[in-house]
Amino acid sequence: MRDYINRLSRGNSIIKVPKLSCSEEQITMDIMCNTVATGSFICDATDKVYGMVYADNERVKIFSEQFGGTHIITEYQVDASGLEENDEIEGTFTVVCNAGEKKIPFVFRCMKENQDDIRNHVKTEAVVLHIDNEENTIIHKDEAEQFECVLIKSGTEETEIDIYADADFIELEKGSLSTDDFAGDRAVIKYIVNPQKMHAGNNYGYIHIVSYTQHLKINVSVICKKADESEDFEVRREEKLARYKLTKLYLDFRMKKIKKEKWIAESMQTVDRIRGIKGTDVFYDIAQIQLLIASGREETATQIYNNIKKDIVGRIGENVELYCYFLYVSTLIVREEEYTAQVLSQVKKFFENGYDTYRILWILFYLSTDSDNKSIRLVRIKDVINSGCVSPVMYIEAMNIINAQPVLLRVLNQFEMQVINYGCRNDIISEKLAMQIADVVANEKNININTLIILKKIYDKYEKDEILTVLVTQMVRMGMTGENCFEIYEKGVLRGLKITRLYEFYIASMPKKTDRQLPKIVLMYFAYDNTLTDADKAFLYANVVTGRDSYYKNIYEGYERNIEIYVYEQLKAGNISDNLVVLYKALLKTQLVCDDTGTFVSKMPYMYRMQCFSDVVRYVHVRYPQFTEETVYELSGKTAYICMYGSDCEITFECIDGKIRKDTIDYDIEKVFDIQQYAEVFEAAGDYGKNNSGIIMSRICEMRRNSQYTQETLKLYKTIKKEQGISEQYKQQVNAWMIDYYYHYYEEDDFWHEYNYVDTDNLTKKDAGKLIEILIDSSMYSQAYEIAGIYGCCMAKAAKLLKMTDYILTNVSDGHSQIIDEITQYIFRHNIYNEPVLSYMCEYYNGTNDEMYAVWKSAVNYNVNVLHMSERILAQMMYTGVHTGRFTEVFADYYSKIPDMLIVKAYLSYNSQFYLLRQKKANDIVFRVIEECMGDGYGLPECCYVAWLKNLSRNPVALREDTSEKELAQSVLNELCEHDRIYGFFKKFKGILDLPYNMQGLTIVEYIADPDDKVSLTYSINGADRLVQVMKSNGWGIFTCRFNLFYGDSLEYTFIVNDSNEQASTEPVVCEYKDIPSENTDGRIDMLNDCLASRQQHDLTTLRKLMYSYCVEEYVTREMFTIVK
Repeated sequence: MRDYINRLSRGNSIIKVPKLSCSEEQITMDIMCNTVATGSFICDATDKVYGMVYADNERVKIFSEQFGGTHIITEYQVDASGLEENDEIEGTFTVVCNAGEKKIPFVFRCMKENQDDIRNHVKTEAVVLHIDNEENTIIHKDEAEQFECVLIKSGTEETEIDIYADADFIELEKGSLSTDDFAGDRAVIKYIVNPQKMHAGNNYGYIHIVSYTQHLKINVSVICKKADESEDFEVRREEKLARYKLTKLYLDFRMKKIKKEKWIAESMQTVDRIRGIKGTDVFYDIAQIQLLIASGREETATQIYNNIKKDIVGRIGENVELYCYFLYVSTLIVREEEYTAQVLSQVKKFFENGYDTYRILWILFYLSTDSDNKSIRLVRIKDVINSGCVSPVMYIEAMNIINAQPVLLRVLNQFEMQVINYGCRNDIISEKLAMQIADVVANEKNININTLIILKKIYDKYEKDEILTVLVTQMVRMGMTGENCFEIYEKGVLRGLKITRLYEFYIASMPKKTDRQLPKIVLMYFAYDNTLTDADKAFLYANVVTGRDSYYKNIYEGYERNIEIYVYEQLKAGNISDNLVVLYKALLKTQLVCDDTGTFVSKMPYMYRMQCFSDVVRYVHVRYPQFTEETVYELSGKTAYICMYGSDCEITFECIDGKIRKDTIDYDIEKVFDIQQYAEVFEAAGDYGKNNSGIIMSRICEMRRNSQYTQETLKLYKTIKKEQGISEQYKQQVNAWMIDYYYHYYEEDDFWHEYNYVDTDNLTKKDAGKLIEILIDSSMYSQAYEIAGIYGCCMAKAAKLLKMTDYILTNVSDGHSQIIDEITQYIFRHNIYNEPVLSYMCEYYNGTNDEMYAVWKSAVNYNVNVLHMSERILAQMMYTGVHTGRFTEVFADYYSKIPDMLIVKAYLSYNSQFYLLRQKKANDIVFRVIEECMGDGYGLPECCYVAWLKNLSRNPVALREDTSEKELAQSVLNELCEHDRIYGFFKKFKGILDLPYNMQGLTIVEYIADPDDKVSLTYSINGADRLVQVMKSNGWGIFTCRFNLFYGDSLEYTFIVNDSNEQASTEPVVCEYKDIPSENTDGRIDMLNDCLASRQQHDLTTLRKLMYSYCVEEYVTREMFTIVK
């Protein structure tokens, strides 16, 4: 701008003004309350422009006020802190530049945050999986094939699903699925059945689908028929089934589940069927012989025996077991002791020489005559079973032995346990054996759960106290508790068993229902000797307290003291459970509140019992937005006791897979203690919660909800701000509440002391405004000034800011400060100011033309020195092209003082060019000052002289009455003509002033354009050929072209700018010379024009006279003057 004024003072042209256009004529935008939004607008100019952008609302800040260029992007920030819904921020952006002033109104409307849009949260539902087809039976050959099944999902929760197969022949495409793998609600599980990993026949396997809540199975059955197998597969399968049936029938017969006749009949049917399918088979022939003999059909058996004897004897080495079986059956036919002894000897040799299988051992048992030696038989069975035999035939033989002689059971090793387990499964353990088992277990020191299961089974069968005693004793020894054990312990108690710690385990395993009436013997026992764990003790005491007014009325007195001590200890330890809640509710009183228990009791009003309806939850997480860390509570079963200090807490659940879930877990929550019922107790414990951040937070919320603003409220504010683990956001909130308290409710005069408790970081505009006012009211001006410098002052009252500003300007600062700039602008816009404020603004303020004028006007009224302000206003108004009465008013005041002539010259040049180039009326002060400057000898730009002369040309006759002005005008005219600056209005001075010779008889054509342009004139005189002449520029916007026209000549012309094809004038201009010289003719041109005019008017007398005068003048001139060559 300074450069512009310098150039203007030298007379540079103002005609070339860029055009400015903005992208928006008005800016409107919705912004969220308590947020800071940004925006921008664009201005485009036809040429480079330079200037500033101002916003007249304190909530709107321009990021970069200064700009330059042709494409200007102005970015701004809107601060909606402390505003409410539908509040509006209104004002105007003003672009101040050399293209003028451009005003863009703005309106920013505050909207509330849409919580649904912010969270963008849809409540998730737990995923439930279904399988479209759980059974897949495949008939397969020898090539690999791909199959698939469909998994259907309901629910929206993000989940991970593991997939695996428990058979090698099932090869899965993927080992896991996620929510993204579902197309809608369906996902395809693809798998390949690999024949290379299958055996012939039926192959079974499962595909397992595991989520954190479900375990699904897809059964895959494959019937594999390999290409190299014959058709006898079904035969082998039938044979396998037949052998199983024969064995099963034999065992049922030995265990006396079926009679002999049924065994023989069904076994014979099975043999006949398989022989019909398979054909001849020696094994089934032998089995048929045995069955026929058992049924008394010896002749038929002998006949078959004789038919196969030769064939079997010839194949002894091929199947020794079959041969031994044949020998055994032969003894049933021969029935001779000597023969039987020979067969026994032969079979024994086989057994002792490597053929020690369980089948041959079984044959030996039935060939041997030493049936009394059960011990040896049991040893041999044990050896066979320990070698890997799993045949039930051996188990039944062993069971028969120990059932017959229970004393043979001395230990419970693996073999004995397998045999007894078999006996239990088939219910063939005798009472004597059961008692023997109990005796053995009683002497065992290290037993396992399987032993106890056996004891339980045999007790359930025989219900012997001896067995129950051993069972309970061993369970106590192993420390077994739980509701699945309670039935046994209860039987022990009811049977009156005298077992150490039985009653403790009875209580520990009992279903925890406090309304259950306990046996009197149990209550008496614990009344005198109580070694229960705390949890069991809580249940027992809760049970007693529940029945103290009814079925325990006579017993409670013996428990009362112990219960009170126990409750005190639990309160001291801070423990809580369902049973403890029963005790607390029954016994809680003010006498229990002390230093040891007060902290825990103070939490009780905030305790809630949560029950989760899910088996996968491990922990409950409670998070408050006010705290930095969440509190984690472990579930006991499906129950947890949590503290909730406010309704805005967020509850989530940590599951067994380690993931945190919220909406997909169902739960129920209820308050534990009735605050009204225990109001006296909780009031007594109130002071003990003073160090609990949650309790403090809750009390603050309650006080604010009830509009209780007291010194206690302020004390809580101060306390919680110092607590560890408080979020910065909540600290800022509490800080805001503190400021509000000081603003509305604090009545003391020592805020300078309280100020240390206020955090001045990260304040909102609203809070900053309140704090500034508080500080000003407390005469803490420097601190208020500091806050205003950080956060601005738009939310503080202007009247109070004036008080602070006056102090700062008077006592602290005498220089320029951006902070004071903002404050003084703010209070001035609210029409509040004084002399120091106006003095400062006059010295430093810059803004729009209107704003600066308003400051100037107010300062003038206060008699404040406005010299510098006047200079800035005048310079800016000229820079922006202003031509108003205010402009003149400011200049008039400025010129009346001690002006800077640079500004004066620029002002005169500016107005002169407006007058000459834009035909704008100039104030008389302009011409008066020009004349004064000329009189004082100040050099002015040429345009000023031209404007002054043109103004005089409006009434040139007046010069005759003012000799000095006439002389000055003549001097200016002469100088202009001397410099060849000739304008058409000079002719108006003809007869008043002496027109210089070089403008005699000239007709001047003028055109206004940019001095840098090239302006040409195309013309034709009296219809002759058109000619082109370049017009002459005066250097600041007026182009001229001179013609010597005579009376009656017609000049037709148009303008061309910068050699463009388009003409500047759309229509040609026609000028016909009709000027008749006045009485005083100047030169021969005027004389010739007079002649031509007389001729046209047919005034011959005058024509002769004029012609004569012209000839005389020409003769005299020629005779008197000689042209020097």
